[in-house]
Amino acid sequence: MNARTRWFPAVPGSLPEIRAFARDLAGESGLDGDDARDVLLVVAEAADNAVRRAGASVVGVTWEPRDHAVLLTIEDDGVFDHAAATRPLGLPLLFGIADELQVRPGRPTWPGTVVRALVRVWSRAGVPDLPAPPGRPRVLVVNPDRVSGQALAAFLQADGYEATLVTTIDRAVRALESRPALAVVDLTASHGGGTGFAAVARTSGVPVVAVSAIEPAAGLADVHLPKPAHPLSVLTAVRDLLHPHP
Repeated sequence: MNARTRWFPAVPGSLPEIRAFARDLAGESGLDGDDARDVLLVVAEAADNAVRRAGASVVGVTWEPRDHAVLLTIEDDGVFDHAAATRPLGLPLLFGIADELQVRPGRPTWPGTVVRALVRVWSRAGVPDLPAPPGRPRVLVVNPDRVSGQALAAFLQADGYEATLVTTIDRAVRALESRPALAVVDLTASHGGGTGFAAVARTSGVPVVAVSAIEPAAGLADVHLPKPAHPLSVLTAVRDLLHPHP
């Protein structure tokens, strides 16, 4: 599927059409469940900001498929409203959903706000996961809290690992098919489903760093870290398992 762009009048009556446009593209892309919900939320929230708070006349939505991701661009010809961005939803919601987010605010002297959001997805069939670059072991981070999970993944990336965040066990199982070097699993994911996933991962030969307030049963994980676990503690465990000292 190639990139698709559509422009709409920046009026409240266009919002259902914008949501329908994104919903149709999600269906064409084979997205379902949490993946479809995430991309629809990003499009709907950014478009709502453009229509109701930017004083724009038009709003454009671009959908660009990437490997295990969708790059969404929502742009208008209005002026970014900083006061409105502090409401309960808005930018905080977008930062919580997107794996990468860029906002170029429109100003009175330069109208035109552009929001670009990269959302990782796992339900699109037929798209192989990209292997980690040579020398960069791939670490799978399973955490239901997207914000803390992204922070940990970024921390591991900075230390030279290729970190992939998933927030549900279904996505984690799919990601396991591409054989990560190690999995960091919050055992509370999917209402305790992280425990079962940790067992499956270890059976598959993938080392597991388990994070939970209660120590798991023996043999469920290679390392247990009490929750909340400091990123440095997680990094130390990852290093020790992937690069053991002689």
